[in-house]
Amino acid sequence: MENVENKRLNNLDILKAICAFLVICIHISYKDKIGNIVTPLCRIAVPIFFMITGSFYYRTSKRPLRQIKKVLVLIILSNLLYFIFESIISGSPQIPSKEEIKESFLYNSSPFEFHLWYLNALLYVLIIAYITEKLKIRKVLYFLIPILLIINLIYGEYSIAVLNKNFDPIYMRNYLFVGLPYFLIGDLLYKNKDKIAKKIPTKSFAILIPLFGFTSIMEERILNDLGKDAIGEIYISTTFFAIAVFLLAIKTKQVKYQNIVAEIGRKYSTYIYIIHVMFINLFNKYVTINNNILNNTIQIIIFFASLLVAIMYVKTKNTIKIGWKKYNSITKKVLKLNPGQESD
Repeated sequence: MENVENKRLNNLDILKAICAFLVICIHISYKDKIGNIVTPLCRIAVPIFFMITGSFYYRTSKRPLRQIKKVLVLIILSNLLYFIFESIISGSPQIPSKEEIKESFLYNSSPFEFHLWYLNALLYVLIIAYITEKLKIRKVLYFLIPILLIINLIYGEYSIAVLNKNFDPIYMRNYLFVGLPYFLIGDLLYKNKDKIAKKIPTKSFAILIPLFGFTSIMEERILNDLGKDAIGEIYISTTFFAIAVFLLAIKTKQVKYQNIVAEIGRKYSTYIYIIHVMFINLFNKYVTINNNILNNTIQIIIFFASLLVAIMYVKTKNTIKIGWKKYNSITKKVLKLNPGQESD
């Protein structure tokens, strides 16, 4: 396998762009039989996002506080964005209740928009990784992976089949039962990528990926036919499917840095994830879709609309940063030339 220890894994950036689209396909699903096939396959998106973060953390753990700060800023800005957006759409300020704020801290749910749980969960996971790294006990967490995933299945997608009861998704869709296990899987797989490369030939993924994709579809269909399909998001096959796709991305030859899809994943995938629900809400509120072609292409439209806004945001942010640096540089030069003004 190609040595990528000190190089950007562009294949993972491509995977991030793909997963950003898959998330949109979950939140505004395809209709009828197409949806029954596509939606279970798309469930790998969020697990892979956490796995990619885990793999990058292995190489960037020298600056974890910077990463934590970055996610915290994203959480604040994202919730502010949706507070303003939802307040404008509804015509009145959307002030969260005490219960919603409590759930936000306990279960990572956002009081303003459901999908922002991912950012809250990511923050918690990074804090846990930082603390356990400092205490030198992070390896102990690896033993929790199967336990947390099994609990997710029992109280999530299989809760009706096992417990004859449906549970609110927020109890499983959080840092503990999604974020942490998949983050650790990504970390573990990247650390052992050379051993895995020797044991699992790349050709085997031509069988494994279709196999786990097929079993994901069949799980959803069987549970649905039996009336046991709960409001969960992770199937048994989801984990194996996600791992197979993730391993393929780090095992195969890395694409060139200039790849446009890799650039989208690297620079804009997080913002696409944050922004896309705004467009979904606008379409649901103001657009009536009766055309089958539009029904099955709206996901692409929302992806590129979100990408456009993401590009505008990043360019604006970079312009402000450059302007601020120039201002500081000029200010320092002026102060050096006129040191007496500093004390005025």
